[in-house]
Amino acid sequence: MSRLRRPAKPLILLLAFAGLAAALSGCVYFKAQSLALTQPGGIGSVRVHFVLCTEPEIEKATCEAPGENTEFQLLLGIAVPPGSVAPTTITASPVGGGTPITFTRNDEVATELAASSGNLEQVAKEAEEEVEGAQSWPPAGLQGIGYLSDVQRETNGLTQEWTVDADFGLPTAAGDEPFGGPFATALAGGQRIVSPTQSANRPVRCYRFKEAPQESEAFCAGTSQRREIGTSDLRIAAPATANVFVGGQVPVSFGVSFASTAPTPPAIAYTATSTLKGAKATAATNGKVTVTVPKNAKPGTYEVTLTGTAQVANGASSSAVAKFKVTKPKIKLGGVKLNKAKGTATLSVKVPSAGTLTASGKGLVKAKKKAKKAKTLKITIKAKGATKAQLEQAGKAKVKAKISFKPSSGIAVKKTRSITLKQS
Repeated sequence: MSRLRRPAKPLILLLAFAGLAAALSGCVYFKAQSLALTQPGGIGSVRVHFVLCTEPEIEKATCEAPGENTEFQLLLGIAVPPGSVAPTTITASPVGGGTPITFTRNDEVATELAASSGNLEQVAKEAEEEVEGAQSWPPAGLQGIGYLSDVQRETNGLTQEWTVDADFGLPTAAGDEPFGGPFATALAGGQRIVSPTQSANRPVRCYRFKEAPQESEAFCAGTSQRREIGTSDLRIAAPATANVFVGGQVPVSFGVSFASTAPTPPAIAYTATSTLKGAKATAATNGKVTVTVPKNAKPGTYEVTLTGTAQVANGASSSAVAKFKVTKPKIKLGGVKLNKAKGTATLSVKVPSAGTLTASGKGLVKAKKKAKKAKTLKITIKAKGATKAQLEQAGKAKVKAKISFKPSSGIAVKKTRSITLKQS
């Protein structure tokens, strides 16, 4: 014959949990099956959507009117991938009129929800009972973000709903790589009464299921709903400062990275702009931007921005800003070496880049030298016509050499050097 046994301690604690829930039964809960995730911009932030309501009928996913008037605060936990950018405040907007609920980020809430839900899960296992909300929060691999609401007052017999849409920025993967997803989330919640003896500013403390609950403690539960969504992410990295001559073109090569687990990743359109007035910036799909500098540009450092925008309605964008330095090309005229046997001179010219060096002038044979990079070129100064005849008769002739350097990209720079040619 079996004997009646005294209830085990875990079961007693669960009964205390149920009693605390009943004491706060007029408050607000998550509406069943309301959690949903979207990525409205195609890339970037994920929108976490859910509904709060009075007295939810879990099976019917509807709301019922509360049975008493109570002032209370809500505890809200949203679990997200580690490193996600969480909003500072979240607003629950009333459906069909009423007062909004404002949630403010609170680290105590996250800590307490995690500790309380872990204890509740353990107690439920020991009692071999299935208890709604007894699954610990946050789930493994996710980071818990906590929020505490402003003070709310329920109205006896009034059914209410509030919708929440909170945007969380995608985390940055190792090495500043894009986050490929998926993005997972899980909700947890709690509530506590506010009264003349229980201030809304008191520390947050969830019931731990170890002894009888206190009036100051919050009724907290673990994971109630969980979802995940495939996401897309675009990251653009700016390169080092580029150099360009006035009137030239310069390629600015941004680093572009894209990752996605979305069923249909969005197409990305790239555009480029510059702070240099009159400059033309053209973007390619590989992240390379070509900046064309006007001939009347003033030397200085300017910015160029590459923006990638998802091609969906209200598509989100990712961008980066690089710098480029505009200068005028400069040449440095060096020494002159005379060749008296031939009646010519060799002029050393230091050029700043790839381009073409030209020597010309009245009574001179036009000469050209090409450079593939910055270097010192030697160009020959040679007389012709009447100047050559004078050189041959008098043994010397003074000439004015016009030295011009045209960079492979940019305006030309010119200088003049007077040289006395000698022939003997």
